Amino acid sequence: MELPFETGEGEGGGGGTLASTVMVVDDEPVVLDICSRLLERETDLVVVLAGSAEEAMSILKEQRVDVLVTDKNLPGLGGVELIAEARRLQPALEAVMITGYASSESVIAAFAAGASDYILKPFDDLRVLRAKVRAALERRVQGVRTRDEAREVARQAATLLQAGRDAPEPAHAALEAELRAYEDAVRTGQRGHVAVVGSEHAVSLLQAAGFEAVGLPPYSPQLAGADVVVVETGDPQWRTQAERLHNQPPDVLLLAGADADLNDLLEAITLRMDLVGFGAGDQGARVLPEKVRMLLLRRGIQHAQERLGRALEAFRQSIPAR
Repeated sequence: MELPFETGEGEGGGGGTLASTVMVVDDEPVVLDICSRLLERETDLVVVLAGSAEEAMSILKEQRVDVLVTDKNLPGLGGVELIAEARRLQPALEAVMITGYASSESVIAAFAAGASDYILKPFDDLRVLRAKVRAALERRVQGVRTRDEAREVARQAATLLQAGRDAPEPAHAALEAELRAYEDAVRTGQRGHVAVVGSEHAVSLLQAAGFEAVGLPPYSPQLAGADVVVVETGDPQWRTQAERLHNQPPDVLLLAGADADLNDLLEAITLRMDLVGFGAGDQGARVLPEKVRMLLLRRGIQHAQERLGRALEAFRQSIPAR
């Protein structure tokens, strides 16, 4: 049986290693030197340096990188584009962007590409760089642990399916059905209900992309029943809405325009809310559907894992003792 997760230890390259690999990309040799000297003091880190995005891409295709730290303004391919390509090659990778100043536009662009943090240049306090790299590594470890647990569930299901020949037919059928649902959840990420607050344009875009999307008023009780709630920051009450929904079942996705308040966006990021830059151009048409698709994929996999776990336990209990 084909399992829904690969069983290899590494991504984008060879096998795993006890040390974590941090790649720093900057076209200024002095920045590379500072980062290298600082991070190489950490005995459990391997530091890889690249002077351009193109050089970084070559490395990413050959070996696993745990954390990518890249300047926003690079010659040729820029830092935002590099983050997006790096996450495509190695989805578990954590990315941190170096920027000369924190603007709404740069923060939105970085997080939309897949970054999870940013660092201001010049580095006033080198401890901040080290702390942010450590935080990124912790986020990556948690993500890998989740995937490993899911992979182990799939392995158990396949093993039980082979070993439990004496189980009743209904238990076999239930487990096989959950395995198929699990695999489908991994392969498809567009199933689920999406509610949008404050943007008719977003509703139209999502419906055109094939999502079950509806516009709802800010305090509609139907919001709690959605899988993903999209909140537009143009609404003066968006922070209240986002905070209210944050601890409820739906995943909350913030649509942030270029005029969004930076402090509010950073607070949302601290709460680990998903954020997408959204304006009058075609960027939203490209980014928003893909972000919603990924949220639904993550949610679908989580639900499928829960059902699969229950089916595994029921199947295990149905096997006669020997």
